[in-house]
Amino acid sequence: MKNRFFQKLCICLVFAGCFCSLFACARSSVREQSTTAKQTTTKQVTTKPTTAKPTTTAPQVKEDTIPLLNYDHLTKGEKEVYNRLADAIGAYEPYMEESVTEFKAEVVDRVFFYSFLADHPEYFYVRGNSNLYEYSGTGEEMARFDIKYIDSIDEYDARMAKIDGIFAKIKKSLPKGATDFDRAKAVYDYLIEHVDYDYDYTGNSLKESETTSSYADGALVDGKAVCSGYSRAFKMMMDRFGIPCMCVSNKDHEWNIVRIEGNCYHIDVTWADTAENSGERYFCVTDTEIYKDHDKPAWV
Repeated sequence: MKNRFFQKLCICLVFAGCFCSLFACARSSVREQSTTAKQTTTKQVTTKPTTAKPTTTAPQVKEDTIPLLNYDHLTKGEKEVYNRLADAIGAYEPYMEESVTEFKAEVVDRVFFYSFLADHPEYFYVRGNSNLYEYSGTGEEMARFDIKYIDSIDEYDARMAKIDGIFAKIKKSLPKGATDFDRAKAVYDYLIEHVDYDYDYTGNSLKESETTSSYADGALVDGKAVCSGYSRAFKMMMDRFGIPCMCVSNKDHEWNIVRIEGNCYHIDVTWADTAENSGERYFCVTDTEIYKDHDKPAWV
């Protein structure tokens, strides 16, 4: 009986040992799986992009949205005239004519002199004048805009070569790392130093006169200009620097607006050159400052 009892006891102990061993293995396996899962989860979290917003935001400059072409301030009908003029001049046509039901002569004059040529100072060799007449006895009134090209191709190329040289000189004078403010100021200073106001100007050269004072080449090549000559010379240089700029005018004066670092500023080289002790009074000034002594443009 004792032998059987001890045999049964040994068998029970063996089973108990096996059970404990299996339990320990299973527990170890669960712990390893848990640890692996935690490690995997941690890796996934660290590589997932964060969606949290930064606690601070850098200040942003809101870009001024004033269009810097006179074209963009025209009516739909005036834009049609502008585009017809561009086509005619681009094709070197001697005139453009339409029924007055299509456009008025005074509108063509205004669009040509104060919008098209102001936006394109490189067309300094073009003059023009509008006339009304009756078409072939039909009784239909027509408006004809005569276009005059005062320079030959050789003369134009020679004047442009001088302008190219002036631009290269201004660009070379800039310090390393120059900003757009530096570039605008260099052109501003150059025009003040090298251009004289044309006090003999008759006031008719925007039409048929060959006087250059109202145009960019008058300021840059001949060294003599009135307000439109100063402003269009300034715009021509800004265009070459890639700085947005427009010529803006009221009933009796023309100056510039530039966009630098997202903000618009007024620049009046004419008054800076002719007013005593003006210094930088008319360089990159705000609306508030400029309208203290300038009438506003019609589109403002």
